[in-house]
Amino acid sequence: MRLRLTLALLVMTCSGCELIRPVVVKPPPTPGSYSTAVDLRIEPTPLSSAPEGGVPSPPPKEDVPAQPAERVTQDTVWWSAFADPALDAAIQECFGDNLVLREVRELIYENQLDPNVPQGWWYPLQVGILNPAGLSRVVANANLPPAPPTRAEYNLATVGFGVTYQVDLFGSLGAQRRAGMNFAEQQRQLTEGRIQDLAVRITQVWFDILEARALRDLTLRQIDYNKELLRLVRARFEQHLTPRLVVLQQEQLLVNLESQVPLIATRNALLNSELKALLGRVPTPADDIVPLDRQLPDLPPPPKLGTPGDLNVNTPEVRLAELRVAEIDHRINANLASWLPTIQLVGTVGALKVGLSEPALRESVVGVNLTWAMFDGRRVTEYMRLPIQLHRRHIQHQLALNTAIGRVQDAVVQEENEATSLRSLRAQVQLGRQLLDEARRIFEQGQSDYLTVLSALTNLVGLERASLQAQRLLLNHRVEVYRSLGGTWSRDVTLKRE
Repeated sequence: MRLRLTLALLVMTCSGCELIRPVVVKPPPTPGSYSTAVDLRIEPTPLSSAPEGGVPSPPPKEDVPAQPAERVTQDTVWWSAFADPALDAAIQECFGDNLVLREVRELIYENQLDPNVPQGWWYPLQVGILNPAGLSRVVANANLPPAPPTRAEYNLATVGFGVTYQVDLFGSLGAQRRAGMNFAEQQRQLTEGRIQDLAVRITQVWFDILEARALRDLTLRQIDYNKELLRLVRARFEQHLTPRLVVLQQEQLLVNLESQVPLIATRNALLNSELKALLGRVPTPADDIVPLDRQLPDLPPPPKLGTPGDLNVNTPEVRLAELRVAEIDHRINANLASWLPTIQLVGTVGALKVGLSEPALRESVVGVNLTWAMFDGRRVTEYMRLPIQLHRRHIQHQLALNTAIGRVQDAVVQEENEATSLRSLRAQVQLGRQLLDEARRIFEQGQSDYLTVLSALTNLVGLERASLQAQRLLLNHRVEVYRSLGGTWSRDVTLKRE
C-alpha cells in the first residue's frame, strides 16, 4: 500500500512538472529596416542662383544596412545631444521632485508587496493557534439499554500551538507569484513611459521659452526698424513727397507689431509656470529657470535608428505589451497547477483538560495534509477563457510594435521635410531682406511709391517669424525622434525611492 502511494505521488509530481513550463514571449515579426523615403513624384525646380547666406542642402543618403541601435544608458541620455547643462539639471530635478512621478513610482513597490501574491519562503508558512482554543461546558445524556439513562456534565478546555507549511510541489505558488510580479513590472513600464514623456515635455517647454524670447527679440527689432521707417515717411510727408496714406499705413503696421509684445510676454509667463510645475515646484510666471544667454540650438547630428526589432527592448510601450502576454502565460500555468493536489506539512502541540479534577492530556500531531479539488467550475471557465485572452494579448503586442515602428518613421519623415522647409524659408528670408533694401532704396530715390516697401516689409516680417517657428518645429520633431526610439535609461529613474 505504501509503495502504491509513493508511486502515485511520484507520477503526480512528474505530471505537474510537465504542466508548468517556462514563459518565453516570442517577439512579433518586424521588417529589416525603417521605411522613411517619401516620393512625391514631382521634379523640383532648381534655383537660378543660390541666395547669399543660404543653408546648404544635406548630402544624399547612401544605402547603408541598418545596424542595431546601441543600448541607451543613464550616461547617454538623448537630451545630452543638445549640450545644455541647465537643461540636464532641470530634467534630473523633475525625476526627483515631480509629484506625479513620485506617486506612480511608489505604486511599483506597492504592487510588489500585494498580500494576495505569494512572497518568498514565508508566504505559505502559518504559525500560531491555528485551531480554535477555548473553554466549554459539555452536557451529555447517554442511554444504552439495558442500563438506565445517565447524565454527564463536565468542563472541557483545549489549546494548541500549530505550524503549517504549504509545499509548492507543483509550482502553483511560483506561477501565482510570477503573475503578480509581472503586474508590478507592467506598472514599471507605465511609469517609464511617463518618465520619458516628462523628459520630452520639459525639453519642449524649454525650447518654447527660448522661442518666445527669440520672437520677442525679433519683434522688438522689427518695431525699431518700423519706427525708423515711420520717421522717414513722416519726413517725406512733411516735404510733400508722400501722401498721408503712407504715414497711416506705416503707423498701423507699427501698432500691430507693438500689440504682439504683451501677448509674447504672457506666453512666456505661462510656459515658465508650466516648467516649474513639471519640475515639482510651486508654479510662478518668473523667468528664472532657463538661463538668459540660451538660444534655440542647432539641430544635433541624427541618432542611430537601428532596426525596428530594437523597439522590443527600447520602448516601454512594447515592453508593456510583451509583459501583458507573459502575464496570461503565468496565469495559465497557475490554472493548470491548481488542478493538482495541495500538500501541507502540519504540526500541532497542545493540551486537553476534561473537568477540574482530571489531569491535563497532552496531544501532538505531525503529518501531511493533501487536498485535491478534482472539479471546480470556476477554474474550468478560467481554463477556457485564458487562451482567448492570450490570443488577444498577442494581437495587442503586434499592434504596439507596429505603432512604435510607425512613430519612428513618422518622426523621421517630419524632421527631414521640416529641415527642407526651413532651408527654403531661410533662403526666402535672405531674398526678402534684399528685396526690402532694394524697395526702400528706390522709394527714397523717388522712383517708386511706398506700397512696394510696405509689401516687402510685411512679407519679410512674416518670413522671419515663419523661419523661427520652423526652427522650433524642427527641434520638436527631433525630440519626437528621440522619444519614439525610447531607451532603457528610464528604468534607473524608477529605482529611486523616497
